[in-house]
Amino acid sequence: MTAWIVRAGKGGVRAAEWISKGYIAIYWNLGAADIASLDKGQTKALYKKHFPSASRQVVAANAGMIWRFAHEIGEGSTVVVYNPATRLYHLAEVTGPCAFVPPSDADGDDGSYHRTVSWKATASRDALSARAKHSLGSISTLFAVSDETLRELEDAAKGVAAVGGEDADEESSSDVREATAEDGIERIKDRVIQLSWDDMEHLVAGLLRCMGYKTSMTGKAADGGRDIIASPDGLGLESPRIVVEVKHRKGPMGAPALRSFIGGLRNTDSGLYVSTGGFTKEAAYEADRAIMPVKLLDLDQLVRLIVDNYDNADPDMRAILPLVRIYWPA
Repeated sequence: MTAWIVRAGKGGVRAAEWISKGYIAIYWNLGAADIASLDKGQTKALYKKHFPSASRQVVAANAGMIWRFAHEIGEGSTVVVYNPATRLYHLAEVTGPCAFVPPSDADGDDGSYHRTVSWKATASRDALSARAKHSLGSISTLFAVSDETLRELEDAAKGVAAVGGEDADEESSSDVREATAEDGIERIKDRVIQLSWDDMEHLVAGLLRCMGYKTSMTGKAADGGRDIIASPDGLGLESPRIVVEVKHRKGPMGAPALRSFIGGLRNTDSGLYVSTGGFTKEAAYEADRAIMPVKLLDLDQLVRLIVDNYDNADPDMRAILPLVRIYWPA
């Protein structure tokens, strides 16, 4: 039976909700029509009715995905959802039919079509081969997963990493320049994960310089919970003064580490804590209740900030993380 990737909104913004509540969804406004009762021609006509200005190609592509969600994904099918915040692919079995769900006041959409699922396993993106990562990078909301890639995901869920790891030649080939924007973000995160702790600290300092600050590194001998000081003058004498701690690790940082970091800040400081492994809910709570401003950055947030500010990167930062801009037809 075919397995399917279903994208949880731009940047995987809906992934956490899907995973916690046990469903997948698509979000086209089709007037609450019962899409499970329509054939392919009727689905296409319905889409054209609600999106009359869409091009023929867009109508064909989107109507096809709507049809597949309602019909080709059956109960018992395997679906895969990626959560960029955790770098995990979640594998599930579909357990229910396609049903329209009206919007709630907080949704900000026009309703959606849901399929209930039972989550079975998770696979780390870091355990996949470059080929598998590329095959999972389509721009489509919904697409089929090859048998080979599904086997890699299932192996990764069991703790078996792909043989051979990253292929440098594949990573530098022309297909990288054809990647979608979101796939590009994931590829950059793959590179950042491989940096040494020293390069990671200098990358964060480079990002702050992109944003108009001057930085100084504290050194590892006695940093006292701070790796970088950023300020307008570079000496830490002028405000705003940002004290930065960088943790380059896979596991999330917990509340004790945040309390220790916050305890070392002056009342006039702002704190920036970067953790490539993310943060626990308790750690986020400690940051929220701090007297002084404290910002937490996980890997996904860090990389998106780097991409947004990369035009201002200096040679030192570009040497650590070389990126190339990709242009697409408007």
